[in-house]
Amino acid sequence: MDKFRTHTVKSGVAVRNSKDCAFLLKRNRAPVTSAIQILIPLADGFEDMEVVISCDILRRAGLTVVLAGLDTGLVTGGHGLRLQPDALLADVVSIDIDVILLPGGTGGVQRLAKHRPLIQLLQERHRRGLIIAAICAAPGMLATHHLLDGRQVTAYPGTLDPQSSNYTYQESAVVIDGPLITSRGPGTAMDFALTLVELLLGPEKRRETEAPLQLSTS
Repeated sequence: MDKFRTHTVKSGVAVRNSKDCAFLLKRNRAPVTSAIQILIPLADGFEDMEVVISCDILRRAGLTVVLAGLDTGLVTGGHGLRLQPDALLADVVSIDIDVILLPGGTGGVQRLAKHRPLIQLLQERHRRGLIIAAICAAPGMLATHHLLDGRQVTAYPGTLDPQSSNYTYQESAVVIDGPLITSRGPGTAMDFALTLVELLLGPEKRRETEAPLQLSTS
């Protein structure tokens, strides 16, 4: 029998419980100890909402978030938003990082997927069991490199094969399976970011961050 089971801890959030993800689900203090707590790689064509919402929520919670561009200069989102990255990805890939957060946006994901140093970093994190978070189209680039194998995952509709034998596809807003956190798209970005706050800093910090947002409970 499979030693794992899935249940919902918050509406729309599915968790695969195992010893592998206990460090995420039962921690009473933050595991965030690195110089960069959240690294968000940026490439032209990124999904505007997913980057802005995730970055804002995580910074509201007090986490150090670094937006890292593939090249110097402004990066343009799929809907025209232009952002100035905090750093070049090449300058930070060797620094200790608690979480890599991969935003969606078809064009952005395609460009990230061609950036070999990023792929090597993701492969190394996967090998070491370090946290990777991916939303929208980004899980597709992980699947290409077999970084979703054996996991329960979600993504933007059409990104992943629901019938794949390599992973188990779900339609939950956010899916947590060990050190892998996936989400579906712009409309789930708020829950995605708040889930990361909860996993990293605990449920009380999530409540503290979420309360001023006045999210609808209906």
